[in-house]
Amino acid sequence: MPPCLVKKEKSLTPQELTAIDPACGSGHILVYAFDLLFEIYKEQGYLERDIPALILTHNLYGLDIDERAAQLASFAVLMKARAKNSRILRQPPALNITAVRPTHSQTLPPAAELKAEDWEPLVEAFKNADNLGSLITPPPFDAQKLKAQLEKLENSDRNPLFREYVPALQGLLLQAELLSNQYWVVVANPPYMGSGSFNDVVKKFVNTNYQNSKSDLFAVFMELCIKMVANTGFMATINQHSWMFLSSYENLRKELLTKYTIESMVHLGARAFPEIGGEVVQSTTFVLSKQSPQDRTGNYVRLVNYNSAESKEKKYLSGEHRYFGVNQADFAKIPGSAIAYWVCKNIFNIFWQSHNLGKIAVTTKGIATNKNDRFIRCWQEVSIERTNLKYSTKGKNNSIKSWFALSKGGEFRRWYGNLEYVINYLNDGEEVREYRVKVGQAEALPGAKYYFLQGITWSKISSSFFGVRFLPKELIFDDASPSLFTSKNYIYWLLGYMCSNVAFELIKVISSTLNFQSGDIKNLPAPVNNESHTYAQNIALSAIEISRQDWDNFETSWDFPTHPLLRHNTKHLSEAFTIWQSKSETAFRELQRLEEENNCYWIEAYGLQDELTPEVPDDQITIRRADLDRDIRSLISYAVGCMMGRYSLDKPGLIHAGQPFDPTLHQTFPASSNAIIPITDQAYFDDDIVTRFIEFLRVAYSPETLTENLNFIANALKLKNGESAQERIRRYFVQEFISDHIQTYKKRPIYWLFTSGKKRAFGALVYLHRYNEDTLARIRTDYVLELQVKLDGEIARSQQQLDNASSSAAKKAATNRLKELQAQQLELRDYQAKLQTLADARITLNLDDGVAYNYTRFKGLVYEGSDLKMADLEKASQWKRELL
Repeated sequence: MPPCLVKKEKSLTPQELTAIDPACGSGHILVYAFDLLFEIYKEQGYLERDIPALILTHNLYGLDIDERAAQLASFAVLMKARAKNSRILRQPPALNITAVRPTHSQTLPPAAELKAEDWEPLVEAFKNADNLGSLITPPPFDAQKLKAQLEKLENSDRNPLFREYVPALQGLLLQAELLSNQYWVVVANPPYMGSGSFNDVVKKFVNTNYQNSKSDLFAVFMELCIKMVANTGFMATINQHSWMFLSSYENLRKELLTKYTIESMVHLGARAFPEIGGEVVQSTTFVLSKQSPQDRTGNYVRLVNYNSAESKEKKYLSGEHRYFGVNQADFAKIPGSAIAYWVCKNIFNIFWQSHNLGKIAVTTKGIATNKNDRFIRCWQEVSIERTNLKYSTKGKNNSIKSWFALSKGGEFRRWYGNLEYVINYLNDGEEVREYRVKVGQAEALPGAKYYFLQGITWSKISSSFFGVRFLPKELIFDDASPSLFTSKNYIYWLLGYMCSNVAFELIKVISSTLNFQSGDIKNLPAPVNNESHTYAQNIALSAIEISRQDWDNFETSWDFPTHPLLRHNTKHLSEAFTIWQSKSETAFRELQRLEEENNCYWIEAYGLQDELTPEVPDDQITIRRADLDRDIRSLISYAVGCMMGRYSLDKPGLIHAGQPFDPTLHQTFPASSNAIIPITDQAYFDDDIVTRFIEFLRVAYSPETLTENLNFIANALKLKNGESAQERIRRYFVQEFISDHIQTYKKRPIYWLFTSGKKRAFGALVYLHRYNEDTLARIRTDYVLELQVKLDGEIARSQQQLDNASSSAAKKAATNRLKELQAQQLELRDYQAKLQTLADARITLNLDDGVAYNYTRFKGLVYEGSDLKMADLEKASQWKRELL
C-alpha cells in the first residue's frame, strides 16, 4: 500500500478508497483492483458476503469510449463479484461503469420539469463524445438539482412520451459526474495514438486543452488522469516511455516533476508484451502521487535491456536493477529535464557543469524531399557521368551533373561508411524545393548552407547504438542523417568523442528512444579540451582510415577498387582467402584497440572510471571480417561485373557505368560485346555465364590452378552429394545469383535477369548501364531462337533414349527428362512471343528514372521474385506517369 494511504487509514474507510480507469476497455485493471479492495475490506473486518456489493457500489469506476468495451468491463466485475457472493445477481447493485456517449443528436424535451439552461451546457460538452470520450471535462453543474428534475419528469403524468428521455439524460448525468469527481486512485492503460493520426475533432480539442501532451493520446491521458486524482491520491499508468525523454514532452515533464512525485517506476522498454515485437512500442509503468516532490524520492526498476516479457519478469522478481531514493530534482540538471533515474551523480554533474555541444558546433537536420522515391537513388542506378562522384569524367563529356552524393543514415556503423545514395540536386535543388512548396513545406532546404562541407554525421534512427561517422566533403546529408559542423581543427577530436562509450552513455540520458535528433546532440555536454587533444584526434584519424578501407573493400562503395581476393600475387584462391582473412582480422583487432583507447581517453577526461569500462565487444566493431561464403559470392559478383564491362582486370575501380563502352579497356579478360550473358541449366551457349566464369578464373589466377580454384568455390557454396564443382556453380547462377545480387544492391539491381519463367528454360543477365533499344532483339535472335532449335534437338535425343531404354530406371529417367524439356520448350515459345512484342517497341531507358521505374517496363520478361518488392515498383511507375 502506498505510504500516503497508510498515514490516512485512521480517517479513510474502505468505502472511500475510490478507483477509476478512464479508458477501462474490457475491465482487466478493474478486475485486478477488485481483488485488492476485497483484501482491504477483509482486513478491516467486513463480512465477505457483503464486500462485493460494497466494492461495486463505492469503489470501482470505469469509463470507455466504446459501448461494447464498457459492457464487457461491467460483465467482468459482476462475474468477479459473483465468484465471491453467488447471490449478488439476485439484486445486482448499480455499477459505476459506463460508455461516454455523444449528445450530437440529442435534444431536450419541452418538458416543464427540465430547465434547458441547466442541461444545455452538458449536452454541448458531450456532443463529440464519440471522438473524445473521457478527455472531456464537463462544465460546472448541480447534480442534485438535475436529478431532482429527472425525478419529477419520471413521475409526471402530463406527457408520458417525455419519460422516454429519462434514461439517456440519466446516462449523461452519470458520465458527467464520473468525469467531474476526483478519486484516490486513477489507473489506466491508455490508448496510444500519435497526433498525425488524430481526426479534425480530436486534433482541435487536444490542441486547445492539452498543449503539453498533444503529441500522443497516451500523454494526453496522463494529464487527464492527474486532474482526476484527489489531493494526496495516486495516478498509475502504463504507456510509451517517450514522454520521459522527447523534447515534445518537455513542458509536460517539467510540470509533473515540479508539482508531483514519481513514487515508483518499472521501466520496461521494448518487447514488454509477447504479442508486440520490435522496438516501436517501448513501455514504462509508474505511480505518481499528487504531492509536492520536495523532500521526497522515488524508486525505479530498469528492465530495458531484456528482450522478452519472460526475461523482464524474471529480472524484476530477482530484485536486480533497482534504483532507490532517486531525487527527481536532479532531472532538472539535464537538458530538457529527461527522466534519467539510472544516472550516477557524476553524470548529473557533467551535464550541470558543462557547456553543451551547441556552444562549439552547429547541429542541423538535413534535406527532406518529401518524396524520396522521386528524388533519391542508390548511387549505382544512375549514370556515373551524371553524378559528382570521382568517376565522373569531368571535361570529357557534356553530361549535366544532376545527382549528388548523399549521406542517408543507415544501419549502425561508426567512423566511416553508409555512403550509398545520390540525390537530384540540379540547380541547387530547384525541383526538390518546388515539390516541398507543393506539399505545404517551406521552400528552403533544411541545413542547405552546410551542404558539401566536411563534418560529422550519424544515423537518426537506430535499433542498437549511436552510429557516428565522418562526413566527407562534396556530400549532401538528409533528414535521416543529421550532421554537425565545426572548426576543421575540432572535427576529428569531436568525432572521437561522439564515437566513445562516454558520449553514448550521455546521449542515452537525453534520448533513450534511440532516435538521435540534431537537437538532442546539440544538448550533449561539450567535451573537455585538454593538452592531449592531438592524441585523441590521431586515434580518430586512424579509425576513420581503417573504416574507409573496409567500406571500399565491397563493390557497393563508389570507391571500390578491385576485389580483395584479387589483390595478392597468388595463383591459389584458397591462399588469397587466407591472406584476406588475416588482413581483415588484423584490421578488425586494430580498430577494436583504437576504440578502446578512445574510450579510455574520454572516460579519464570525464572522471567516469567507476561508471564505465573501455572494453568494446566484437559485435560493436562495425567493420567486416572475412566470411568464406559471403566473400566467394562477392567474388562471383565481381567476375560478372568484369564480364559486363563494369569492372576490368586491367584497371581498378568502375570502368563502364553509363559511359560509352570502350572494349580496349578490357584486354586481359574481354567484356561481353553486348552485355548479355546467358544463364541456362545446361551449357547450350559458348558464351554462357559458367563458361565465362571459368575463363575469368583461368585468367585472374592461373590455368594450372583452375580445377583447384573451382573446387574451392564449389565447396564454399556447399556441394550436394554427387555434384561436381561446375554443376554447383551452374546451380548457383541459375537459382541463387539474382537473389544475392538484389540483396547486395538494396533491391535496386543493375544486372537484370531476363527469364522465361519457373521452368528456367532460358535466362540471361543484362547490364542496365549498357542496355540499348536493340538489347531485347539481340536476346531474342542471338539466344532465344537459337535455344528453341537446340531444345528441339534435345527433345529428339531424349525421345530416342526413351525408345532405346532397356531398364525401367532408364525409361523413367528418359521420360522425366523428356517431360522437362517439352515443358521448357512450351515456356520458351510463349516467352519468345512476349519478347518479340517488346523488342519491336524498341524501348529506351532514362537512367535518371531509376531501377524502380525502369524495371516495370519489362514486366513479364524479367525476374519478379518477392525480394524485389514489386508493389514499390508499381508505385514508382505511377509517380513517373504523373511526372510525365
